Amino acid sequence: MKQLYTGIILAAFAILTGHGAANAHKVTIFAWAEGDRVYTESKFSGGKRVKGGTVTVFDREGNRLLEGQTDDQGGYSFKKPTTDGLIVKLNAGMGHANTWELSPADLGAPGKRRDQQAPDQMVSETPSVHARRADAGGLTAADVEAIVARQLEQKLRPLTRMLASVRNTEPTMGDIVGGLGYILGLVGLGTYVRYRKEVPPS
Repeated sequence: MKQLYTGIILAAFAILTGHGAANAHKVTIFAWAEGDRVYTESKFSGGKRVKGGTVTVFDREGNRLLEGQTDDQGGYSFKKPTTDGLIVKLNAGMGHANTWELSPADLGAPGKRRDQQAPDQMVSETPSVHARRADAGGLTAADVEAIVARQLEQKLRPLTRMLASVRNTEPTMGDIVGGLGYILGLVGLGTYVRYRKEVPPS
């Protein structure tokens, strides 16, 4: 049993010191597309903003496309260089670095447009379709889709930022100490039960 307690103490020490080391080197970057631009937010563990960090953008093949610096709020934005996928890398110095990938879907890559379909897939429009378009003010399906997309981007941006904050949340020292206390409590209970079994009733 003494060896068990020694092992627990050593494990607790390793977790606590390891947590401190991880916090010292942990940095995160979050990126999302909005309209024709990509926005990024960079933070150190604990929520401190990365000021003056270098953000480098690569395509999916690893070709460097552009580079910039984070502002005092840890933000950096740039115009989309492509919608085929991006790799956004943050270098905050002193070995602090991280990466965020954006897929074509994240960048709003368009699907197969009507004018890209094969000729045998094209369906001629009847006069009633043209009439409905005229009644709708001349808006096509693509026009409506673009309008809805812009409105969604405006509504979703606050939610996106909130999710970025949640993603950067890590266990606090209190959470770790509380977990260790729970484990020690279970060990103590097990020791008590074992002792009761070994000691015969008087």
